[in-house]
Amino acid sequence: MAHFRAALDAARAGASDTSVLVLTHRGPDPDAIGACEGMRFLCSEVLGFEARVATVGRIHRAENLVMVRALDLDFATYDEIDAGGFFGSVLVDTQPEFGHTLLPRDIPVLAVFDHHVPPGDGAQAQGLEVAHRDVRLGTGATSSIVYEYLRDSGVELPERVATALFCGVRYDTADLSRNASALDEEAYHATFRLADRALVTAIDHPPLPPIYYTELSRALTVARQHDALALALLGEISHPEFAAEMADFFLRMKGCSWVVVGGAVAAEKEYVLSLRTDRHFGNAYPLMDRVLDGEGSFGGHGHIAGARIPMEDTGESFISSIERRLRHNALAVLGKNEAGELPSEGRPLG
Repeated sequence: MAHFRAALDAARAGASDTSVLVLTHRGPDPDAIGACEGMRFLCSEVLGFEARVATVGRIHRAENLVMVRALDLDFATYDEIDAGGFFGSVLVDTQPEFGHTLLPRDIPVLAVFDHHVPPGDGAQAQGLEVAHRDVRLGTGATSSIVYEYLRDSGVELPERVATALFCGVRYDTADLSRNASALDEEAYHATFRLADRALVTAIDHPPLPPIYYTELSRALTVARQHDALALALLGEISHPEFAAEMADFFLRMKGCSWVVVGGAVAAEKEYVLSLRTDRHFGNAYPLMDRVLDGEGSFGGHGHIAGARIPMEDTGESFISSIERRLRHNALAVLGKNEAGELPSEGRPLG
């Protein structure tokens, strides 16, 4: 905490502005949302700086939308941000080098809080200097890291902040069933005791739009099982979070130990990919590296990994070409048979 405070104080001393900006990756998930709200409270109520949260990209997944609305979280968009009003920014649940993270111009990143494997050789190798960097690969949720800072400050958590942090921990660790550390367990129970349980239930069971069922039907039709792998490359999808949602869904299938789900988001000119492994199979990060084979950018931790591939064209043939490469790479992980051939197209689910 002292080092983080010193980093903000040093930046504030040479600036006329009094506010700090809290940022995360595009299309934030519950852990990013919870960490943002916890960090906003830490900066404003504990450290004494005016703090604002800003996000880029729409939030689509139903649980995430309900979380923001039910907790009445005030998140600005990048278009509303005046760089002249902030002496610096704090980045949570991501790192500046990740491809799905955009940073406003002319606002220096003063601190980074994250739990994902750094891209490449890490930020220092790429010449990016951040005064305070707290990246914990053994922690299941960034919300847990932010909780620790708040706990150590001795401040009492308001119900709304506790609820946001609890949702961040519970969804990124699947209720402490994956990638959970001792800190995650402490944060989970401590924030749950203070959370609004009715809102937690509402966030966990959100109303779903009709397009969800249309895309679910297509995903069930397209998906194929190759022994322990469930592979679903869906063509065009409505929003990035759907790939992650289907990856979580297919991992529950009996006999499935790892899942690769992808889809093209035409509005963002990107192909998004989500990879999941069960608790017995191994880490998702190196698997995603092999599936991408040098394309796009990716990140991950434990049993979860996500990637984005820029698309020069949003036409069906271009999307198909990406999916052919991804399918080949995923099947290559399974190995070749005695005849030197990759596995077949697999069998439909069910």
